Amino acid sequence: MAVNVTATGAAGAGHLRVFPCGSALPGASSLNFPGATNVANAVLTGLGSGGAVCVYAATATDVVVDVTGWFPAAA
Repeated sequence: MAVNVTATGAAGAGHLRVFPCGSALPGASSLNFPGATNVANAVLTGLGSGGAVCVYAATATDVVVDVTGWFPAAA
């Protein structure tokens, strides 16, 4: 799945990790932000349990996720 994630209104510097729900938290961030700004990034991720995508925020922030594309499973 292709999504655009945006961190807005962050309490301070931090990062977001986007990943399929039900899988382990990834070691790499999907979006880094300095805080007090709006920062967006395009992310490709798989779908997890029930077709869900999870977002981990290392710092208190509002998160906006927009789905921009979907890819069917390979045959």
